[in-house]
Amino acid sequence: MKGLLKVLVVLVLVLGGALVALSFVDLGRFAPQIEQAAKEATGRELKISGPLHIGVSLVPTVVAENVSFANADWGSRPNMLTAKKLGIQVALLPLLSGKIDARSVEIDGADIYLETNRKGVGNWELSTGAAPEPTKPEDNSGGPSLASIPDVKITDLAITYRDGVTGKVNEASFDEVRLDPGFNSTDVRVKGEVNGTEISFDSVVSGDASDLSLKGTALTIGDTSVSGDLSLQRGANKQLTLKGAFTSPELDVTPLLKGGKTGSSGGKSGGKLFSSDPLPFDALETVDVDLDLSIDKLVYGGVTLTDFKAPLKIGNGNLDLPLSVRYRDRPITADIGVNGKAKSVSLDAKSSALDFGRLLSDADVTDLLSAEADFGAELRGRGASLHAIAASANGQTNFALGEGSINSRAFAMVSDDLVNVLIPNGEKGDRAKLVCALSRFDFKNGVGTSKALALETDSLVTTGSGTVNLGSEYVDLLLKPKPKNPSLVSLAFPVRLSGPLASPSAGLDRTGVVTGVATAVAGTALTGGVGALLPLMSTGDRSVASSGGCAALAATAAKDGGMTGLVKGVGETVGGAAKGAAEGVGGALEDVGKGIGNLFGK
Repeated sequence: MKGLLKVLVVLVLVLGGALVALSFVDLGRFAPQIEQAAKEATGRELKISGPLHIGVSLVPTVVAENVSFANADWGSRPNMLTAKKLGIQVALLPLLSGKIDARSVEIDGADIYLETNRKGVGNWELSTGAAPEPTKPEDNSGGPSLASIPDVKITDLAITYRDGVTGKVNEASFDEVRLDPGFNSTDVRVKGEVNGTEISFDSVVSGDASDLSLKGTALTIGDTSVSGDLSLQRGANKQLTLKGAFTSPELDVTPLLKGGKTGSSGGKSGGKLFSSDPLPFDALETVDVDLDLSIDKLVYGGVTLTDFKAPLKIGNGNLDLPLSVRYRDRPITADIGVNGKAKSVSLDAKSSALDFGRLLSDADVTDLLSAEADFGAELRGRGASLHAIAASANGQTNFALGEGSINSRAFAMVSDDLVNVLIPNGEKGDRAKLVCALSRFDFKNGVGTSKALALETDSLVTTGSGTVNLGSEYVDLLLKPKPKNPSLVSLAFPVRLSGPLASPSAGLDRTGVVTGVATAVAGTALTGGVGALLPLMSTGDRSVASSGGCAALAATAAKDGGMTGLVKGVGETVGGAAKGAAEGVGGALEDVGKGIGNLFGK
């Protein structure tokens, strides 16, 4: 955004410079010269279509009306900036020595259009013209005092930002932007709306660029608000120290995180999940941060979280962010750690008895599942980008889904035959009983190997094995179902799920059909019980993994040495219907994969 500031500075300097020579002269006839000077300085056309005049007093004001500033030659509309009125009030005596002392700035009816092209270049980046020479400070202080800030009054301001890469457009309009300097502080007020949601910001700012303080800060978004204090200090070694605490009774972040509408160019879909763009690890060396954020009620779409706490600490190049929150009174914790020098990232996350089906429904993903879940993850990775970190990930993920139900429509959307294969009793009701689902992947150098993968309903047991490669972003899993009803054994067939993580596909595994299908929970995998199988799972109150169907499944496996068997006579009797069902699964998973890709902005 430095380029945009440069544009505004050039415009002010051009108008101010004209005032030095033309303080007592009608400026209208000099508009062409001013426009030419602006073009030489910026490479863009400045047009003053309305009057250009000056009010004569000890504090004269230069006013330009109907001003426009051209967009980049690749821009999607002719002008980057238009304004009904631009006014600058300067002290007269400093002009005699060639200095500009702005006392007030007034802007009315401005429309600023910011955009990037497909290569990410912003229209505020000027192709010609040298930046103004920076003024050398007279001492070693951190920067100018707020006492030098002019009185700023901006009304009827519109700002649009269009991302040329994704095509997304965000729009903001402000009824009022005020900077009202006082004796030792400046009152700041902003009132308007962003993407159709009303916002306001108020704060009392004091100090200077080296020691800045914001007191009584209040940010309101729609019906929610955040308030608190913030201090910012810059040391002699340019180290930035940021401290503060903010609280909110209720904060709805939906308008901010969902962004604006999509432009005509559209956005990308599919592609890589983990970006190869370098992460700003070096920035951690330049800041010390101690910020506490506490939100009683955090809302995103249909999801409501409570008791959200995020104490962020950065020091000596390390970041620590232990997050805690509750969903429907069940705790979720996630500890994120970053070592800037080693370029390493760690994630520890855990929850138990989480209403997973309700969460998916609230998040508008699906309402076809009803069950509670335990999950745990301990992952470590190192690298300069998200892709490098994922490709080097070591650790483990655990997941357990307890007793509940699955709506047969989840499979009917793929194929009616699939309903008969996975839920033979599905025709008798919309929902099938879910007994348990277990998953454990051990990761080494970015490759997760399945140590347990099982799903049991009232009609079948499906087990699986395989790998998930985060480096190549490729999944390869073999799923083996076994109906509990012997009369339906001929319908059992193995399915191989493979392909890119963003768009995997599923198909009939003929080798598995010919050689037979080993069922249940892979022999001795559960002989140590759920605690040994899923070590990250909590065994405390209401733990899904240690109770109900999952505990029974583990106990049965431990007692019987694992439920094993060989499904014979499947072979080619599976037929075209089963193959078509398997191919249908691939189509559905591809759509899910694309949806996951879109979550990462790809």
